[in-house]
Amino acid sequence: MKMKSKVGIALGGGGARGLAHVGVLKALEEERIPIYIIAGTSMGSIIGAMYAQYPDVNALIHKLETFFSSQDYESLGLKYIIPKNDQNPSFLNQLVKDVTQRIVINIAHSRTGIIKTERLAEAVALLIDDGDIEDTQIPFGCAATDLNSGQTILFQRGNIREAVTISSSIPGFIPPHKWDGRYLTDGGVTAPVPIDEAREMGADVVIGVSVDANNIQALDDPHILDIISRADQVRGKYLSRYQLSTADVQLHPHIEDAHWSELLRYREFIDSGERETREKLPQIRNILRKKNSIFRKLFS
Repeated sequence: MKMKSKVGIALGGGGARGLAHVGVLKALEEERIPIYIIAGTSMGSIIGAMYAQYPDVNALIHKLETFFSSQDYESLGLKYIIPKNDQNPSFLNQLVKDVTQRIVINIAHSRTGIIKTERLAEAVALLIDDGDIEDTQIPFGCAATDLNSGQTILFQRGNIREAVTISSSIPGFIPPHKWDGRYLTDGGVTAPVPIDEAREMGADVVIGVSVDANNIQALDDPHILDIISRADQVRGKYLSRYQLSTADVQLHPHIEDAHWSELLRYREFIDSGERETREKLPQIRNILRKKNSIFRKLFS
């Protein structure tokens, strides 16, 4: 007999900013608020999968610290694409500064990504144990986007590393994946905060976590690619806000001007996630009390 509501958490995409999810999970774990379902997008899928396999946030943090101090992380070369000018925190803007627009356009016409999928897959393999999604200790699902249909694909079965790699494939940086007749890319395109997906998995109460940048820096003498990149950033921000608004509890850690590749700022991001969650604890507990009271009345 069902006596308590199932709490699901929807962990949004946002590259390095997604490390704030660790702080959210840390606060919830320490406050003994159980998570029964995890839905993740992009970096949210990486953190979500790690925690779903082993629900121990201290072990998760230790694994991240080990990875970030390793040669495997160094070999990804992310430090070379962090923008030097904080006023323009996008990868495309950095390309515009470093090379001519003609070279950028030639690359865009001839390639589907900047680095090979194998690089991302290798990083995912260092953070997530091999196995199937069905075998996680906490039910887990991750979102990807079908570039042909525009639909969100929710992985709830199959190889967990492959699913997370697909969910985390940043468009333009990692090539899309051919999968079951589809071209799949980062889930953040259609599901930047996978609230609907958490409910689809059976969550009665959904805690949504958005890690999009709180403020967008003003453009200064933008080029064509700057404008295209900014338009996509604005679109993503509004979609993220809309999806977050449908959650029972809305968490939006305060993160300023963080480029998606600045993973070594993980301590700062974790602290932001923990602060935001602790501020919202009264709201979380109040909603859980109300939901559980309804369930007791219905099933007593």
